[in-house]
Amino acid sequence: MPHAILATRNAKCLLAARFAGFMLLVAISCASAYYSFAAAEPPAPAEVIKGFNAVLLESMKRAGELGYTGRYKLMEPVIKEAFAIPFMASATVGSNWKTFNEKQKQTFLETYTEWTIASYAGQFNDYSGERFEIASESKPVNGIVTVVSKLIQSNNEHVDFYYQLRKVDGLWRIVDIKILGVSQLALTRVQFVSVIKTKGFEALIAMLKKKTEHFSQRAEK
Repeated sequence: MPHAILATRNAKCLLAARFAGFMLLVAISCASAYYSFAAAEPPAPAEVIKGFNAVLLESMKRAGELGYTGRYKLMEPVIKEAFAIPFMASATVGSNWKTFNEKQKQTFLETYTEWTIASYAGQFNDYSGERFEIASESKPVNGIVTVVSKLIQSNNEHVDFYYQLRKVDGLWRIVDIKILGVSQLALTRVQFVSVIKTKGFEALIAMLKKKTEHFSQRAEK
């Protein structure tokens, strides 16, 4: 999901791979305040994306001073609150989720979450005058609302992100992102299900841990 964005990077999607990081410790307080779901009226779908975009933009601008570790720590609470991580994790392994025992479910959820955060912290690490704009918010269709967010580069080229949100425990959370018409969740599921089928559960965990380590090592170079 958000991690998923990275799965289909192409010439155009490379514009999106300039993001990462977050704010300094004072910024996390602001982000936490925005994403505080204890409020009487939780944010509408477009507001969830707008707030997430604001955090990403600030993180890009401070990417260098934060470094990978700082970006990871600061991005972690926002990703966990803006995205329906447990739902997305189970969806990426399809029917295999029902065959996992409780220990496997917990291990996969933790590993998947770490990989997701590392994907943002490791690759979204630069700023070149980009900005975000919310283009539209759809009416609910089968419980899903689509928010179109534009990442506009300084030369006015842009990439459109189609965030799909659904209510989880009464709160709007991101469950998928489409880029150029391609579902990032679906792409991830194809890969994960294939690994489980051909190599097994432990191989999937090892693959995700290796990807997470790769993001960290590359970012620190």
